[in-house]
Amino acid sequence: MKKQNLIILGFIFCSCFNNDKEATLRQKIDKYFLAWNNQAFTHFDFSSFKNDTSYTWHGKKEGKGIQSIFNPNSGWKQWDKAWNGYYTYNIIKIDIDSMKVIGEFNETTDFLKIIGMPEGYSAKVTFWFDDNDRVNNTLYAWNVTNRKMKEVIEPIVEWAKVNDFIRINKIYLNDGFIPNTENAKEWKILLAEYNKTILSSKKRIENN
Repeated sequence: MKKQNLIILGFIFCSCFNNDKEATLRQKIDKYFLAWNNQAFTHFDFSSFKNDTSYTWHGKKEGKGIQSIFNPNSGWKQWDKAWNGYYTYNIIKIDIDSMKVIGEFNETTDFLKIIGMPEGYSAKVTFWFDDNDRVNNTLYAWNVTNRKMKEVIEPIVEWAKVNDFIRINKIYLNDGFIPNTENAKEWKILLAEYNKTILSSKKRIENN
C-alpha cells in the first residue's frame, strides 16, 4: 500500500512539474515574440530567450549548425526596426522530456508587403531549451510554398539597374541584402521611385 501511494505521489509530482514547465515555456515564448514585435531587442524578455551563443539549422538539424552570437544592434535587427517586422508563433507541441517546443512561425515586414509578398515567410520552427530555460538550438523548416524573394524582387532590381544604378549596386550587392538602418532608408527611396514610375506607366496606358 505504501509503495502504491509513493507511485501515485510520484506521478502527481511529475505531472505538476511538467505542467509548470510547460506554462513557463509558453510564457517565455509569448513574451519573446511580444518583445520582438515591439523591436525591444535589449529588453530582458528578448535578450534572455536564447543563450548568448546558440546554433541554428535550416531544413534539417545536421552538422554543427550556424553559430549565432546575441547582438541587440545587429544588421537584421536594424532592418526589423526600419521595416516594422512582425512575427507570430503558434505552438503545436511541447515535449518536456526533451525540452523541445514546435510551432508554426510566420514573418512579414513592410518591405515584403511593398515588393509584393504580403504573406511573408512561414516555417515550422523548433526550439530546444537548456536547463536554464534558454534556447540553445533552433531549427527552421521553411514552408515549400514560400515564394523566393529573389524572383519577386527581380523586376525592381532590373528597373533600378537602368534608373538608379548607383543606389542598387550599393544596397543589393551580389544578389543579396546588406541589412542595416542606412540601407533600409535607401531601399525606401528606391521603392518609392519605382512605384511612382509603375503608377505613371499604368496611367499612361489607361489614358491611351
